[in-house]
Amino acid sequence: MISNEIRFDCQHRGDGGPLVVVPHIGGAPLTELIDGFEIAAGTQPAREAYGGLIP
Repeated sequence: MISNEIRFDCQHRGDGGPLVVVPHIGGAPLTELIDGFEIAAGTQPAREAYGGLIP
């Protein structure tokens, strides 16, 4: 059985915007996992379109 740790990092966006919460699964940011999934599915990755959750 594979177990992945889930954690949440709070950070400010790079453009000085609001505080965002970025989920990490197994040590990788969910935003990077989404990009990898989109590339594997043969679609254009959204890259910066996913920037975390604004609380």
